Amino acid sequence: MKLKTILLFCLTVTTLLPSLAASRFISDQELWKHVVTIDRLAWQEREGVKKINKIVEDETFVRRIYLDITGKVPTYEQMLSFLKNKDINKREVLIEKLLDSPGYVSHFSNFWMDLLRTPYGDPEDFNHKEFSRYIERFLTENRPYDTIVYDMLTAKGSVQQNQAIGYYMRDEATDPMDTLNATVRAFLGTRIGCAQCHNHRFDKWTQKEFYESAAHLWGVNCGSNIGNSEQDVMGTHHKAYQKDKRFKNDLSSYANFLFRPSSAEVKFDASKKLTYPDNYVYDNAKPKAPVDERIVFDYGDSNVKGTDRREAFAKWLTSKSNPMFARIMTNRLWKRIMGVAIMEPIDDWKDNIIVQNPHLFTALGDVFASLNYDFKAFLSVIFNSEAYQLAYDTKNHFENEDYKVQGAVLKRMSSTQIADSLLTLQYGNLDPHSKLDPQYFEFEDKLNELVQNYKKDVMPIVNAHVKKHGRDTEEIDPRIIDIMFTYSDKLRELEQYYNIGQNGFLKSNAAAKVALATKSKSETSMMMMEEKEGSMKQDNGKAVMRANYKSGDFMNVFGALDRSAPETNVDTGATMKQILKMINSEECRNVAKKDSYLMTEMWKHEKTTERIAYLYYSIYGRAPTQKDVSIATNFFEKDDKPERWSKYTLALINSPEFYFIK
Repeated sequence: MKLKTILLFCLTVTTLLPSLAASRFISDQELWKHVVTIDRLAWQEREGVKKINKIVEDETFVRRIYLDITGKVPTYEQMLSFLKNKDINKREVLIEKLLDSPGYVSHFSNFWMDLLRTPYGDPEDFNHKEFSRYIERFLTENRPYDTIVYDMLTAKGSVQQNQAIGYYMRDEATDPMDTLNATVRAFLGTRIGCAQCHNHRFDKWTQKEFYESAAHLWGVNCGSNIGNSEQDVMGTHHKAYQKDKRFKNDLSSYANFLFRPSSAEVKFDASKKLTYPDNYVYDNAKPKAPVDERIVFDYGDSNVKGTDRREAFAKWLTSKSNPMFARIMTNRLWKRIMGVAIMEPIDDWKDNIIVQNPHLFTALGDVFASLNYDFKAFLSVIFNSEAYQLAYDTKNHFENEDYKVQGAVLKRMSSTQIADSLLTLQYGNLDPHSKLDPQYFEFEDKLNELVQNYKKDVMPIVNAHVKKHGRDTEEIDPRIIDIMFTYSDKLRELEQYYNIGQNGFLKSNAAAKVALATKSKSETSMMMMEEKEGSMKQDNGKAVMRANYKSGDFMNVFGALDRSAPETNVDTGATMKQILKMINSEECRNVAKKDSYLMTEMWKHEKTTERIAYLYYSIYGRAPTQKDVSIATNFFEKDDKPERWSKYTLALINSPEFYFIK
């Protein structure tokens, strides 16, 4: 066994050394050291396995990697560009390129929004789009995992000052106990919530321990820095401002952030103490007695100090001395990427839980921590490993309880992967339509400063107006209108400086002006009404939906999570309703319309065989077989009209092959 492992180790290093590529996320030396560590542990686990699959071929790899990193199928051009590339290190180069793309941010923001229970809609007094932008920003900037979690747990201030407060605003209607329960489940993989009402029936946690944990976050207050009456008055004046003769309708949609600002604010009062409930029945504490916070988990440095109890908890949780912080996240990522977790369930850690490969479970966490919790560096390791790049074999039937990484697990696309893949076929590369250029974030920082100054100048007058006239008054104060025009000039200057167009896109971003499918006036109006969910990106009356913000009927049918709990286990099971939904959905039919990107590009090819090949590469990520070509050419022999090509395209999309990630 030892000799076999050593030989395999040497073979891997020898094979990989010529293809080492410089990476901006991780050095070559670190990358391949960690890749070998993971593959070595996977090899050891396979002892006794009769069949181990080969490395996947390029066609399958490129479609798999695009779906796993960007959440959508590659375009025909992207596919062929990779296949024609003769460089020995082209897989490593593509992995790095995709991890550095807007597609990575768009796709993995789904993961984070699910984990952080980010609502699809917005409560009246808080705009969760701003927390969604916070998620997109830390992914774009590749902030370390410990920093992200620490910043959210210690967040305070207004949403304009600190978008991380959205972590607490999620539980505005409840209390910090829900936040504590979600925090422990999300980042420690432990379900302690049952102990809130009584000692846990199936685990070791007591009600006292739950309260000792919750005490760390007690004192967090989710509120509003603008009262309801003041908001009504500001809304009335906003309407009056738009009717004023000085009004120019030349500002982008960002004007809403200025004149209808979010009022969300989080404060933390360290003097506020949690008490045991009135009906506390156990003899280890008294009802209504104050609770002393305590780290109840038996790992990490429980003596860590902070400026207050909340910061102390955040420091303990994110410390490298707490191994579970890294292991739970890497197990979540392994499950998301590989299809089978090393520890199942991924969020129900118990002392007696069975971990399939404890050495690999530990090693993944150690690798992540050694990389200083760098997501892109860690994902580079996983995607470059042999374990990830093994082929799928229909004859290799894997049981989740006895999976030994002997081959790829056949995965179905998630709801967001299906939606964004259909959008890619309809519009082409979606990345240019995302607002993930650093210039957008810089602009939004300046915009938030402008909003704070606006609130500082206008709120004293608004407060006085409410005091004098009441909440429901139609009385207009000219001073408020004058302030609005002063700040509209400032916003206009800011938008001109950053070259922001009325559609909200950078004017210099030529790709953002790519013609999209034309929508009727009524359709466009409906889209703008839905924009509060963040589902639309407007472009001169045309639009693209981003799947990671939207949870409509199509997404729900294909298993979108409801985000009521910190869950990242997307449902990819098949149902009859999905088949019917796909056949009859506008999302699917739009792909086959004559003016879609897919069909427009297909018609640029003159020969029938070339068009067939184009469709197969675009939809399935492979060349058509001789049988595929024969069937298709017979189908078009007597009728070669666009309508027949549309029917053929719909048939390809509704085939099971489209749904699967091989």
